[in-house]
Amino acid sequence: MGNVTRHALRVYAALSELKGNDSDVLDALIPFFEPVLQLMNGKIFDPRVFSAGIRKLYKWRFTGDVAESFVPRLERKGFLRKEAAGVWIVQHQGNASETSSSIVASFEQILDEFVSFPPRVTDLLTYDRNRDELADLLIRFLVSMDSSGNGAYMPQLGGLEPAGEAQQLLSELEEGGRPLDSSDRYMCARFVRYLMRNRPDLSVHLARLSSIALLTEVVEDFVKPTHIEQKTDLTVVLDAPIALDLLGCSGKAFQDDIGTIVASLQAIGAKFVVFPVSCVEMQRNLRSMLALPAELRRGYTHNALIRREVSLDFVTAVANNPERALENAGVTVRPLSLADFPAFHRYFTAEQYEDFFQSIQWGNLIQAREHDATCAALVMRLRQGRHSSDVFKCRYVMVTRNPTFVRQARTYALESRMITSIQEGPIIHQRELATAAWLRTGLGGHESIPRNHLLMTCDRVLQVRPEVRNALAAQLERITPERLQQLNLLMLDARSVQKLADKTLNMEAVVTADNAEHLLEAMREATAEELKTRHEAELESERIAAVSYRTEVSATIDRLSGELAAAKAKEAEFEARERGLLNAALIKVNRTANRVEWFVASGLVVLALAGAINFFTGWFQGDPVWNTIVVTAGGLSVIRLIFALLEKPMPGLATLLNGYTKIALNKQLQLRGIGVEAADRVVIKGGRIKLIEPSSEG
Repeated sequence: MGNVTRHALRVYAALSELKGNDSDVLDALIPFFEPVLQLMNGKIFDPRVFSAGIRKLYKWRFTGDVAESFVPRLERKGFLRKEAAGVWIVQHQGNASETSSSIVASFEQILDEFVSFPPRVTDLLTYDRNRDELADLLIRFLVSMDSSGNGAYMPQLGGLEPAGEAQQLLSELEEGGRPLDSSDRYMCARFVRYLMRNRPDLSVHLARLSSIALLTEVVEDFVKPTHIEQKTDLTVVLDAPIALDLLGCSGKAFQDDIGTIVASLQAIGAKFVVFPVSCVEMQRNLRSMLALPAELRRGYTHNALIRREVSLDFVTAVANNPERALENAGVTVRPLSLADFPAFHRYFTAEQYEDFFQSIQWGNLIQAREHDATCAALVMRLRQGRHSSDVFKCRYVMVTRNPTFVRQARTYALESRMITSIQEGPIIHQRELATAAWLRTGLGGHESIPRNHLLMTCDRVLQVRPEVRNALAAQLERITPERLQQLNLLMLDARSVQKLADKTLNMEAVVTADNAEHLLEAMREATAEELKTRHEAELESERIAAVSYRTEVSATIDRLSGELAAAKAKEAEFEARERGLLNAALIKVNRTANRVEWFVASGLVVLALAGAINFFTGWFQGDPVWNTIVVTAGGLSVIRLIFALLEKPMPGLATLLNGYTKIALNKQLQLRGIGVEAADRVVIKGGRIKLIEPSSEG
């Protein structure tokens, strides 16, 4: 295991310990310095020698001034002992700490996955690396997080290397920090993507290791502030490609990366704007891509389209009106041109604009070079000469993904004496902004920033290079030109494009006449596999939906059955209660009717006996009461005779009792709180009330 790997794992441990406390985060980088400190043990600490050793090991832009800024930290950690004013002695023995066994165990698990990974990617190339080599490659990729290999590992600074005894001392250090070659970089990016998707339990370690790359950004050129910022008036100007990233036109990884940075900085008051000239640049870039035939399109937006991470309609809408799209995303378009605010022109004159424009050597279009020169001039003018080594105190800064633009703008500002060597240039790289967002808004609160930045870096590495497609097209045209159209169609499918990049590790030199047919077939199989996977996923989705529907229907039936049973039980309970109350009312009314009938019957019997006595004895003869009774009985007899002759029923006591019981029943029902409709469940006959028995049907 190489020095970089061992030190990176110890930095990882230091970062884990720093989470949530107020320690200086730059202290976590000290394990990287130990090889140089070990060589200097017992000697006077010389910042020039120390910085030269760091540059040799890691190729960081580490100067003597940066080395001096680390003196208090090294003294606190016990690596330096103050001998006299301005003199420190290096003491290294016993200071090295061992890496936590749990961290080593986690990294070993990651390596187990990495060792078995290459065969999954390509069978065309022999990617032969042993376990230790894979460990060093992965660590170097993570701690540089640089797709082109020119970021964290920078060339040595000429004219700063010590000579004599110091040079002889440094010769004992291994030469390190060389950029990864393209195949190693591609394999590392592919593996990181795989692990992030398939092993979330291990991916957290990759994200933490990648945060070391953000720390190295802090010591590039000079040590930048690392304290937490509570409030800022910084306005960040987005370059055209970054603005497209934020809108989602470049794909999910790019949008998530800049999105987390924007959100964290907005939380402390930072504002994000876009210049009108960048809106024109956005429009030109998108329209140029859309104007090409689909098989000839290239770039991040095209790749996002074939991966279906953004729709063609949305990209077209952004191309037609980027200002509205930005405003909908919460980004202000700042109306400003080179002619505005003449009083500010002295901070970047028209002559300086022309001079800077002439120095721009990147980009094929004059409009693109004019865009970059205009943005640099506008930022410098808006600053009004207020520069700082702290990006949060600069008031205005522009963020870009173009490292050449960053370097040239800073160099020009330095040479024109607009800024000093320790002050921030007008243009910064996106990684520097990510570092500021991660460190300055709270180390523990934004771990998604290094994670998303790592995923974006992998996405950049894994974009298939046009040269690879062109090489395959050239070989096919030479041997089987009729299959060029098939290649063009396959290049519109994300799975086949990824397969081409995997098979060749994104290197056009791999494509030959012997393997061109094999590559095309692999691309076709990848598309077929995707269609098969998609079809199986759809079938599985339909099956799950059907099972879910059946389960839902069954649950609904069970629920309704339960509710029906409960309702029937409740109805039966109510019916029983009502029947009991109704029965009690019937008993009371019938009892009264029985008494009335008995009383009447008894009266008639008495009258009959009195009539018999009077017939034999004549005792009641002439009595007016008796005469009234006799007359009444006679009248009733005549009436009954008439009804009999007419063959009609004559109302009697039963009819009277029927009327009485009906009235009495309704009263009893009201007293017991039963609705009068319950009377429909009884029959009144012969002066009595009977309950109708419920039918046994149903």
